[in-house]
Amino acid sequence: MVHGRYLGRKYQKKSMEALKKEFKKIGSLTLFFFLAFGYILLIMKLFLEEYSITTYVLGKAIVGAILAAKTVAILDAAMKLEWLENRPRYVSVLYRTFVYTLAALILGSIEGFLEAYRVTRVISEAMAKFWQRESFSQILAVTLCLAVVFCLHNLWHEIDRYWGKGKLRKFFLDRS
Repeated sequence: MVHGRYLGRKYQKKSMEALKKEFKKIGSLTLFFFLAFGYILLIMKLFLEEYSITTYVLGKAIVGAILAAKTVAILDAAMKLEWLENRPRYVSVLYRTFVYTLAALILGSIEGFLEAYRVTRVISEAMAKFWQRESFSQILAVTLCLAVVFCLHNLWHEIDRYWGKGKLRKFFLDRS
């Protein structure tokens, strides 16, 4: 029985370490995306204020950051990118940016459709309401903002890999 408890604690300790590592990764990604989305949404809020349109950006930035961070973590774990190892780094940056942006657009579209479906409860009406609500210029603006944010994230990732994991963060956050 003692042996079983020891093994249980050993696996429990490994599970806690894996969970801490996951929270650390998701936490830093979430902070990055929160700052980026918060900046973009703040600029949008300031532009809309010119026309006396009020909007709330903090909640959108928090939810968007959490969803983007989790999406990036899942895609990083799920994608097999060995073929990018022998390619120039810009190929990896562009490919990941494209994939992340496409995934975010698909998830955003699904969310918009489900929101419309929740109101109408009819698929055809939900599709009509979804397309009525979305404008091409709004979709393009969101896509461009997402692509820039994902590109910055991927540039950071590639530079960090080149210099050595953690050295880029140390370069910016350490004084010496």
